[in-house]
Amino acid sequence: MFTPPPSPRPYTSREPPAPVPVLPLEKPMEITESPLPHHSSFPTHEGKRRTGRRYRWAVLVAPMLLVLLTAYRGYVSSATVSTSTLRSLSWRGLVAEGSTSWSSHLKRSPEPEPQAPSPVSQSSSSSSSSSSSSSSSSASSSATSTASQTIPTIPSSPPVLPTPFPQPFDDNIASNFTSTTCATFFANMTSATPFRSCRPFSLLLTSNAFIIAQTNLTLMNSLIWGTCNTNTGFDQCKANMGWFASALKTACSQELSSKNAMATTTLMGLNSYSVMHDVACLPDPTSNTYCYINAVRNSNPADLYYYNLPSGLTIPKNAQPTCSSCSKSIMGKYQSALADPVLGPGLTGLKTAYPPSAQLSAQLCGAAFLPAAANVSSAAVAAVLRGPSWALIGGLGVLVWMLSGSNGLNLLLPLSWS
Repeated sequence: MFTPPPSPRPYTSREPPAPVPVLPLEKPMEITESPLPHHSSFPTHEGKRRTGRRYRWAVLVAPMLLVLLTAYRGYVSSATVSTSTLRSLSWRGLVAEGSTSWSSHLKRSPEPEPQAPSPVSQSSSSSSSSSSSSSSSSASSSATSTASQTIPTIPSSPPVLPTPFPQPFDDNIASNFTSTTCATFFANMTSATPFRSCRPFSLLLTSNAFIIAQTNLTLMNSLIWGTCNTNTGFDQCKANMGWFASALKTACSQELSSKNAMATTTLMGLNSYSVMHDVACLPDPTSNTYCYINAVRNSNPADLYYYNLPSGLTIPKNAQPTCSSCSKSIMGKYQSALADPVLGPGLTGLKTAYPPSAQLSAQLCGAAFLPAAANVSSAAVAAVLRGPSWALIGGLGVLVWMLSGSNGLNLLLPLSWS
């Protein structure tokens, strides 16, 4: 049977649908600029006068603050140097300065001729004056005899060393401590071979034999050679001194807390063994002599003060150093030691004495005298200005207050855009 095809679909329109009308806004949007506030950013006449008065005060106060801060800085710098306990590392220096804390060093000094006994009614001031004059004459005669000696060169072969070799603390030190543990520690340390065999130059100021030997340059030359050439290796000696320093902190904790001079200076000497060994063994390349022997022979004790910095003693402000190449090398050794991450933290005395001494050396010998003048200058300035830093902040705060405020800012804003 035949099946007819399906009927075609009805015709439909292909036109797009009518657009939906968009209703207009009830009220057109208005873009308006917000008006300026009632008060103008430009100052009024009265505001200008008030700001002008503040500005004039700031101009007057700023120079005064700078003058006061500069004067305070000079005062602190002077006080830091002048109040330090100054002691030269020499027998002549101890006598000339009339040292009392190290009076044991004077026991073997040359004594004056005997004099007739003075009346009992003589005053104590007259007695002390006589003692002072005898010490001065003794120091003068010692300086004259030393200056007349020829400086020996560095030995090319091992010299004959004195036996026993001068050792630190060769006097009775038992009465200098309050705790038995500290006294026992010093007794054990000074008799121990690991300590004695290293001959630490950093502690030889406490030796009577070493101080008196400075009147004989030949003997002193042998002693310096002996401190630079020990049977115990240098690295082993550094380890030994580090061990003794650690043990001292434990055994003498009470003395360190009370600032006992013997305990504190010994700790500084143990910690500075390495740098003081290098400083003591410095040669003068122009004469093949030890720099320290040159300083001992010089009638001017200023160069000897450089050897006291690790003990926390600054160079006196009235000193007149010779600005020698030896002193320059010493300052270079000190700066390198302070920059050493292992050695530097323990050099507490050198940290205190180096900045003002370096600043004074730069003033007297020129900036080229120091290995890195910029670093030394910043360190010295930081040390001297540590006190008035709050004053500087306060002064800046006053200036900011004088120039602040709405009127002051309104005056400055138009000027900044002009």
